[in-house]
Amino acid sequence: MSKKMKTFIVIILAATSLFSVSCKSVDSVSKQEEIAQITNKIESRNYTFVPQRAIPMEGKAINLDSSFSLKVSKDTINSYLPYYGRAYTAQPLEGGGIKFVSTDFKYNLAEDSKGMRNIVIEANTTNNKYKMYLSIGNTGSATLTVQDNNRQSITFYGDIE
Repeated sequence: MSKKMKTFIVIILAATSLFSVSCKSVDSVSKQEEIAQITNKIESRNYTFVPQRAIPMEGKAINLDSSFSLKVSKDTINSYLPYYGRAYTAQPLEGGGIKFVSTDFKYNLAEDSKGMRNIVIEANTTNNKYKMYLSIGNTGSATLTVQDNNRQSITFYGDIE
C-alpha cells in the first residue's frame, strides 16, 4: 500500500471517529433536554400519560391506539382509559372503561433512589374512588396501575407527553 493511500485511510478514520463523537454529544444533549422536559412536565403537574398496552389481571396484553389518555393538571384529573377485567359489582360506571373527570383528588409525588418518579393519585368521582400508581422513568416511559373497589386492577404501559 502506498504512503498516499495510508495517509488517506488515516484521514478517513480520523474524520469518521470525529463525526461519531460529535453525534454522541448531540445525542446526549438531546437526551438531557428530553429528561429536562419530562421533569418540568411532572413537577408542574401538566402532562398526559398515553398508554400503548393494557395488561388486565386475567388474559393477554392488549395493544391500544393513541385515543386513550390520562391527563393530569394542577386542578383536574381527566381519565379516558379502557378497562378489561372482572367487575365485582354491577353499578353504573362513568361510561364504561375508566372514564372520568375529577377535581376532587389527592396527588403525591416521590422520587426513588434510581430516579424513578412515583406518583399516587387518589381520585373521587360521583360513583367511584380510584387509586392510581404512576411510575415514570427519565425518558418518559411510564407504568400506570389503576385500582378501584368495584373491579380488578389493571396496568397500562405507555409514555408521558
